[in-house]
Amino acid sequence: MKKLLLLFAFFQSGIMAAQSQQDDIAFGLSATSFPVFSDYRLGAEASLRYYIFDEFSVGGKFQYTFDKYNHGFLYDTPSALVHFFNMSVPLQFDVVNKEKVQIGLGFAPGVLFATLRDRTQHTEEEYYDSETGVTTIVSTPIRLNRDAYFTLTPNIDAAIKLADIEKKSNTALYLSANAGYQITLGHGDFTKPVDFKNYVISLGFTIKGSTK
Repeated sequence: MKKLLLLFAFFQSGIMAAQSQQDDIAFGLSATSFPVFSDYRLGAEASLRYYIFDEFSVGGKFQYTFDKYNHGFLYDTPSALVHFFNMSVPLQFDVVNKEKVQIGLGFAPGVLFATLRDRTQHTEEEYYDSETGVTTIVSTPIRLNRDAYFTLTPNIDAAIKLADIEKKSNTALYLSANAGYQITLGHGDFTKPVDFKNYVISLGFTIKGSTK
């Protein structure tokens, strides 16, 4: 009980000493480890959060990675390509909000898509630019299937200020990190929910400033 009271006091001290964040916007770009088929793939992540209150923010997060395989899963092809895309809505409550350090707890409900393509067969599409008169032909591997899942990711987020960008708008650059556990629900044709159920870790940079 004593430890719980000390932990609560620590969180309260972080909130009480907080700087105002209401109407702030945080934009982040990160490298992320994406759980795929009991392994991890390096991917890219972009996020945008808006602070409705001083401690609470909501936004959007987009994660993407891909990989090549020497089999076709359930399809008759010796070479396949799978794109993995996760679109989620992070809800975050900052328990520590000081000038140099910020720590937040939250969860992110979202939707994950796994798109399977055949690397041995392609479709070609022409795009004509009327201004330049140039026609561009784009070759894309044929799509075989697409699985979709609901995801829920409880997570912890931390940011350390690196430099001020503009004092007037309180805009600054942060080194940011996020760690969570991705829970996946649903049914797929060539994948299973457990294929994407694991820890997700991201590391990157965030620019945060006031909209006022």
